[in-house]
Amino acid sequence: MHRHTILHTIETSEPGGAETVVLDLASKLDATRFRSIVLLIKEGWLREKLEERGVRTILVDSGVWYDFRLPRAIARVVRQEKVDLIHSHLPDMNFYSCLAGAVGRRKTITTYHGPIEISRARGFRHAVKLWVVRRSAVSVVVVCDYVGAMLQNCGFTRDKIVKIYNGINIEPYGGERGSRLRAELGVPLDTKLVGMIAHLHPAKGYEFFIQAARKVVDALPKVRFVAVGEIKEPIWEGLSTLIKSLDLGNHIHFLGLRDDIPSILNDLDVFALSSLSEGFPLAVLEAMAAGKPVVVTQSGGTKELVEDGRTGFLVPPGDSEALAARIREVLADPVLAAALGRAARHEVEVKFPFAKMVSEYESLYERCLMQG
Repeated sequence: MHRHTILHTIETSEPGGAETVVLDLASKLDATRFRSIVLLIKEGWLREKLEERGVRTILVDSGVWYDFRLPRAIARVVRQEKVDLIHSHLPDMNFYSCLAGAVGRRKTITTYHGPIEISRARGFRHAVKLWVVRRSAVSVVVVCDYVGAMLQNCGFTRDKIVKIYNGINIEPYGGERGSRLRAELGVPLDTKLVGMIAHLHPAKGYEFFIQAARKVVDALPKVRFVAVGEIKEPIWEGLSTLIKSLDLGNHIHFLGLRDDIPSILNDLDVFALSSLSEGFPLAVLEAMAAGKPVVVTQSGGTKELVEDGRTGFLVPPGDSEALAARIREVLADPVLAAALGRAARHEVEVKFPFAKMVSEYESLYERCLMQG
């Protein structure tokens, strides 16, 4: 049996949903059928994790978006490594990989992980990128129907779009509620914890998470809020000012990047997400796999992940009052919280298993490679 070489490409290397998908795909594809190589333009978390798992990485330089040294470099790797198929992620690398695929006469599959990159298509630069992908990619993967509909509005044909939901291995999640995080924060063991996992980015709507925290604490003073994710300026400056103005310094904790997410989730009582725009967020999948009640905004693909009232609660984006009200409701009703958590974990186990995601990508690779 011929083992096909897949070149995975992505433009970022920090911890995140798209980066985690690349890590998992490149390291978990059936090794008897596929050989994975990952091309990156930046050092960082993803390269370190890939090399820990024994996946070969290649680092190339990248300039401005119209600098065509990058597609030439990708095409050179395609020739040298005898690549059979290119699989790219995120808008810039989707564009460059399609150009490289055309130069190297290799088929390219692209993946769009969220709506933000598509919503920018009105600008010349982004419109050009989408046009190239639309004309060149053999298949375009989306992580939810919401993103697929956006691509269709940009002129992509329905037959070229393939939906593959993100999947997760539930084994690391769902342990007993712990006390380690409470000890770290220096709070009593009976303190209720509400947490959010997301980098500090405007699309994550952290200001609404903070405003909701104030409304919850007004009713339940012993509740603490925690946030996990990369802290970036100048967003942090504005958020810290908001925290001070709402007198939340003793009730909200930003923990920065962490590598112990399963443990943190196990310690939470409620998971919240205040995003204004989302694709199919892995953080929500992880929280559901941990058996936690989730309260998330109906932004993008979250409504395909969470069934309102059964596996969690959906609230309007940008509405801190609605977010706070649902959080208070869950905190005040342990029976409801437990039922939501059980249903959420079962939903992930049945509908979004990691093996299903990998299998669907493997099938897509084989279909594309067989096409004339």
